Amino acid sequence: MYLLKLDRQGDVYKQDDGVMGVQEFVTVLKADKLGATALKWIALVCDYDSPYRHFTENERKKAVSKDLYGKYEWYGTQRPEVLAAIDKYKELQFDPLDEQLIAFNTKISQFTTYMNNMHIDEDTAEGLQKIMIGIEKIYKTRQTLVDAIERRGERQKIVGNKKLSFLESKKDLQENV
Repeated sequence: MYLLKLDRQGDVYKQDDGVMGVQEFVTVLKADKLGATALKWIALVCDYDSPYRHFTENERKKAVSKDLYGKYEWYGTQRPEVLAAIDKYKELQFDPLDEQLIAFNTKISQFTTYMNNMHIDEDTAEGLQKIMIGIEKIYKTRQTLVDAIERRGERQKIVGNKKLSFLESKKDLQENV
């Protein structure tokens, strides 16, 4: 996953700077009846790279709740600590390309649901054809967006406390002479 890492057992890796460096995450970890499982719930629901990313947000919340807590409606979703951590998670990982992709996927899902519920007869066939042409245009634009995301490459975290590269060291020596 992108923002928070899971260890081999599937738990949030608490030694990651992304966990203990963010007050909202620490609050969830220390809150009564929340803890690490609640933080994992937040990561699985919010993270762009979550294995549940193909679900809509509401379906993702239900699926993760079922898998972690054994029920589709988890009481923690309305707790202020969880809501604050969700907002912070979304703020920290915000990427406009990924947000656009989420919007396109949502609209495609809505079109699919609409078409599944549509009764086809002579009167509605023309309308369905217009919808399908619209969906085709959305798919083309979505693919352009996916291509841009793939060209961007894998997200990289900014890392500090590393040694200078050879070229950086050489430039640093030249500037100090």
